[in-house]
Amino acid sequence: MPIATPSAVSDPARLAALDAYAILDTPPEAGFDDIVHLACRLCDVPVALVSFVAADRQWFKARAGFPDCETNLGSSVCAHALTHPDRVLVIPDLTADPRTAGNPLVTGEPFIRFYAGAPLVSPEGHVLGSLCVIDHRPRPDGLSETQTEDLVLLARQVMAQLALRRAVLARDFLQMEELRAFTVREALRDTQTALADADGDLDGVLRAVVDGAMRAVPAAEGCVVELIDGDHLEYRAVAGSLEPHRGLRVPLGGSLAGQCATSRTPLRMADAYTDPYVRRDLVKRLGLRSAVVAPILRGDVALGVLKLQSSRVDAFTDSDLVQVGMFASAATTGLGAAGTRRQMRAQDAYWRSLFDRLVEGFVVGEIVRDAGGRAVDWRYVEVNPAWGNLVGIEAAAAVGRTVREVLPGIEEAWITDFAQVVETGEPATFTRPVGVLRRWYDGRAFRLEGDRFGVIFMEATGRVQAEGRRNALLALGDELRDLNSIPHMTRIAAEIVGRALDATRAGFGRIVGDVEHIDIEPDWTAPGTASIAGRHRFEDYGDIRGHLRRGEPLVIDDVATDPRTRDGAAAWEAVGIRSLVNMPVRERGRTVAVFIVHDMHPRVWAPEELVFLRNVADRVEAGVARVRAEENQSVLNRELAHRLKNTLTVVQSIASQTLRGVTERDRVETFERRVLALSRAHDVLLERNWSTARLRAVTENVLAMQADLGRFALEGPDMEVGPQAALSLSLLLHELATNALKYGALSAESGRVRISWRTEDAREPVLILGWVESGGPPVTPPGGRGGFGSRLIRMGLLGTRDARLGFEPEGLRAEFRAPLADVQGQVH
Repeated sequence: MPIATPSAVSDPARLAALDAYAILDTPPEAGFDDIVHLACRLCDVPVALVSFVAADRQWFKARAGFPDCETNLGSSVCAHALTHPDRVLVIPDLTADPRTAGNPLVTGEPFIRFYAGAPLVSPEGHVLGSLCVIDHRPRPDGLSETQTEDLVLLARQVMAQLALRRAVLARDFLQMEELRAFTVREALRDTQTALADADGDLDGVLRAVVDGAMRAVPAAEGCVVELIDGDHLEYRAVAGSLEPHRGLRVPLGGSLAGQCATSRTPLRMADAYTDPYVRRDLVKRLGLRSAVVAPILRGDVALGVLKLQSSRVDAFTDSDLVQVGMFASAATTGLGAAGTRRQMRAQDAYWRSLFDRLVEGFVVGEIVRDAGGRAVDWRYVEVNPAWGNLVGIEAAAAVGRTVREVLPGIEEAWITDFAQVVETGEPATFTRPVGVLRRWYDGRAFRLEGDRFGVIFMEATGRVQAEGRRNALLALGDELRDLNSIPHMTRIAAEIVGRALDATRAGFGRIVGDVEHIDIEPDWTAPGTASIAGRHRFEDYGDIRGHLRRGEPLVIDDVATDPRTRDGAAAWEAVGIRSLVNMPVRERGRTVAVFIVHDMHPRVWAPEELVFLRNVADRVEAGVARVRAEENQSVLNRELAHRLKNTLTVVQSIASQTLRGVTERDRVETFERRVLALSRAHDVLLERNWSTARLRAVTENVLAMQADLGRFALEGPDMEVGPQAALSLSLLLHELATNALKYGALSAESGRVRISWRTEDAREPVLILGWVESGGPPVTPPGGRGGFGSRLIRMGLLGTRDARLGFEPEGLRAEFRAPLADVQGQVH
């Protein structure tokens, strides 16, 4: 059955007296601990307690031999001592006393049996509790007279300790109040000085107020002046934990600050989780748990509020609320001084409207420096709506935040270049990308006051990308013109396309079968992207074969959502593909290859990008066709050359057989050697695919048939000569060498021939070929018109008939001239 407690337990006057000592739930103190140990010794008991009886429990300030620091009132024996303020309550056997027989501490652990309690009486006569001693066995004789007197004396010492403790707390409180008052006075004085120095500058006024309020109220972790702007409050000046939230806007309705402003009444909020006016969506973001807020008034008109906040519950007192009111009044004074300046700003409304109507983006920024003064970031002070449209971010969301916060990973040049504008005062014009946005911008930055600067800019992404694609096509044309290897050609094209389109992979693949597989050649990849060179089966990647069969581009903006690929999206993403273009390369009406471009992110492929890829594919297709045509032509040339050589051999054989009976064998041999000279020239041209030959190689091949090459000295720069010039040169040198063997220098063992060539710039550049014999017998001009060989020599190179012959006693000297362009086979 419930155990009744004395009515004195709930006496309001007694409870108020207990609260005045502020003793409940305080930590142990040596003075009280010593008293319970002394009580145990004097009364010869195992347990002693300094017990205070509250409205709902008994709590032990000190205890010896007892495990718990408090019990409920149903387990309290000390509650019965409250009715005996003038004597010690002694119960020899707790099991026999009706007041305690059912007490849980008697019927159960720790099975107490004896109790004696001396009341703890306040100077006003209220019994706060008792100093009690307890035994685990009945004591019929109770305490001796001396023990009883000792227990009473110790109870008085408990009250003396309480009185001393309260006096010390009161003294400390007065000292703290004096210190706090001094701190507030100093903060107010410094704030007033700062207001005077601000000279009406609104930001300076508000900064002075929040700094002063933070000093005056140490419990505050953050401070803000919120000014009314239409139906919102704007965080205009911030300090402490609210520093990152400069520029934040909250509605007047439904917020603590709004309630303070509209009611024009100071408010103290103990707990944001239970306060009816707090916006729940801002509590965690602002680190708000308790606050004091006072209105900033001009007459009866609220201009805003001053708010101090903490992340702790009930961190502020009514005294703190008074201090906030004082600083709110100081803000009113400062705002009055700033009124004139605001009027001047009102006159600039037209310019602000113009700022907002600009189609160009406009930013006012302020450099953020580290402790050493180095620029490490910059903050958005103002932005116009066009800025938001150009970067795809709500303009209001950027104000008060830094560029690194708004655009994480932005290029360092966006900070260092603007810092240089501020440092030097020199404007700067730029065209620069924002990589995280994948956009380019043209702009001009210029210095404002202090660490502030302005930037006006327009997006240039389309122009820059168009220039990049145009330059890429030009570069591709230059590369393809000089390449003769199809794999090299496709690798170069892939790299140019990948970089021009800012893709993550580009490559070239050959179709296998009826668009069943694709063999991707070594591809170009962006850093961090793996190659997918090798064979792949189309069916593993979705329904994508039909487009390529029809020769249509396959364009996928997102493999995860496109109905053709979403069922196989995992296969695409496994190789780092979220969007792609496959541009087919056709040959005789069928798709034979595909030019591929991949991106690891979803991407909308612009029409001009697809046109660019079509142009690239066409150029690659043309380049591949050129290489294959050249390869085919080379095979054809070799086949024709082989047949021509066979024909010359047959001619020589037929001539030998036909002229076998001719008695003038020297003429027959001359004919055969001339055919052989043509054959040797043909061999040199064959090595160069019958296009051009090297002059030195032609000369050496012809002369080697006549004599040891050691008897010839060749001088002149090696050069290309056309097919016709090679044949003409072969016949000319053959005739000259033949005559030298018969009549000139080569007919003597010591004879030598120097053959030289050079070019000469005239009205038309010419090639000059020289032939000088020495060491042979004296030579004489041929009589009459001479034979075919003589006529061939006088015709000169390429039939120009520009041949100058000198029959000197020491040997023949000849010089032949021909237009250089004709020699090299150039087309006029």
